[in-house]
Amino acid sequence: MTAPYDARQIANWFVTRARKDDRTLTMPILLRLCFIAHGWHLEIHEMPLFENRIEAWEYGPVVLDVYYAFKSHDSNVTKTVRVPGSDNRFDSAVEDLLAQVYDIFGNKSPQQLKRYTDPIGGPSDIAMKVGGKFALIPPELVRQAYILKRYRSKEQTDNA
Repeated sequence: MTAPYDARQIANWFVTRARKDDRTLTMPILLRLCFIAHGWHLEIHEMPLFENRIEAWEYGPVVLDVYYAFKSHDSNVTKTVRVPGSDNRFDSAVEDLLAQVYDIFGNKSPQQLKRYTDPIGGPSDIAMKVGGKFALIPPELVRQAYILKRYRSKEQTDNA
């Protein structure tokens, strides 16, 4: 089964939502929000949110199509991009997931998001150790990391 969305659609959703809140997103934040949404979608639905290539770069995971589509926006991303063949509509489960990701992570600093998306032993770290800079981060590696995040979160809640 193929993923239902293009990562640029997901990025457009985050840019539009930030604009509604009179905010702008930096490129690192936009990339990480897309990665987090993809990770949680993999964990919850056992399928990718998008199939766009994600690579391990020096400063974390980069969704290539999002990076190249939005990089001309300077450091603050304020406009959406055209995604051929897309109407930017989402089913309600994805809409809810994106809203939750934005509500939880949208106000975090780039450093806080980096700690969340790029821990030692996380998908980007493993991919880079195995394949070097710009290595593909496979969906299964991301999924396993988010399963572990869910487990650790539940464990912390149970021990509180």
